[in-house]
Amino acid sequence: NAVCEVSSIVSAEDLFLLTKHIEEEMGRRQKSENGVYQDRIIDIDILMIDDLIINTPEWTIPHPRLHTRDFVLAPFNEIAPHVVHPVFKKTISELYAEWMRSQSHETSDRYVRDTDY
Repeated sequence: NAVCEVSSIVSAEDLFLLTKHIEEEMGRRQKSENGVYQDRIIDIDILMIDDLIINTPEWTIPHPRLHTRDFVLAPFNEIAPHVVHPVFKKTISELYAEWMRSQSHETSDRYVRDTDY
């Protein structure tokens, strides 16, 4: 997985269509078949476009699971920690720190067992 920052003069919709075209040209199939997730040869997600918020059946910006995925947050935090998420109004650095704290808590809870003392 990787995160990159891109400057473009194309519209958000055209960028979305371009990414879908690239995926198709590289042999990407549907995300799922009969509701079952499948591995894909390529998966291009547009995580954010400035402070734009888009919510359509085809596309949601910012990416709706951006804040829940370490494989997105960690590299995003490396290249753009001060970018502000337009929905949560928090920086990527803050979202990543929150995710890290939540995982630390979950991990530690797995090892805590009820005791009688």
